[in-house]
Amino acid sequence: MGQRLAAYCRVSTKKEAQLDSLAHQKEFFSQYAQREGLTLTEVYADEGVSGRQLRRREQFLRMLSDAGKGRFDLIAVKDISRFARNTVDCLQAVRALKKQGIPVRFLSAGQESMGESEFILTVYASLAQEESANLSKRVKFGKEINAKKGRVPPMLYGYDRIDLFTLQINLTEAAVVRFLFERYADGWGALRIAQELNRLGKPTKLGKEWNSRGVRRILRNPIYCGTLVNHKSTVVDYLDGTVAPLPEGVHYKHDRPEWAIITPEQFEAVQQEMARRRMIAAGVRHK
Repeated sequence: MGQRLAAYCRVSTKKEAQLDSLAHQKEFFSQYAQREGLTLTEVYADEGVSGRQLRRREQFLRMLSDAGKGRFDLIAVKDISRFARNTVDCLQAVRALKKQGIPVRFLSAGQESMGESEFILTVYASLAQEESANLSKRVKFGKEINAKKGRVPPMLYGYDRIDLFTLQINLTEAAVVRFLFERYADGWGALRIAQELNRLGKPTKLGKEWNSRGVRRILRNPIYCGTLVNHKSTVVDYLDGTVAPLPEGVHYKHDRPEWAIITPEQFEAVQQEMARRRMIAAGVRHK
């Protein structure tokens, strides 16, 4: 029996083509183990996650935990960008594994011995991080262009998305939207509305129970009176995914009266009522 090999692979989205790539990666490691006389004991595979944030990669963390339990002798990774796109995370993981006597083999052309030299590893890890940063910038730019054009969210209660820029009112959900606005205008609180919807068996878009936060999110969205607002936030740190709100002056507003479920007057009345209640609550807190 040869040395026990563990392999790590990752794809960043759950699209079919990417998951097919994951299957190819697993086959690649199987062939590598056979060729090198190793015993492939485990393939750790994270599906649909980014390489930038270690905390979201469950299989990667499980691999590090299993290393401490002595479940394999070495780790193979096809490419450093599959291992980590954050230079610090990459170096820390390789160091931790080395301390346990577990080397990491990067198998792409020109990277076979990279794990043996921290300097070389740092260079390649930095290049992978820079590639990720540039990709993030391109994605951000594309999103802003589509926001200007009026791209709609992939999932929005009250509507069915027809394509990237078209919504169609969902009549069943629209009735619930009207219920939310009417009850709030009548003096109900967001929590009471959520509880009533749950009692009536009216689930959210994802089939879950309502909470006060979900109710308020709908009450604040002007799409329900026919105004689509995009570019309301932006990613300020692509490594940890930090998002910050943008000032109203840079929002992109698109008039879509055909998507209105309630009147602009109803929407404005609810906004004023929400503001009034916030002022009362703030006054109580400061007493």
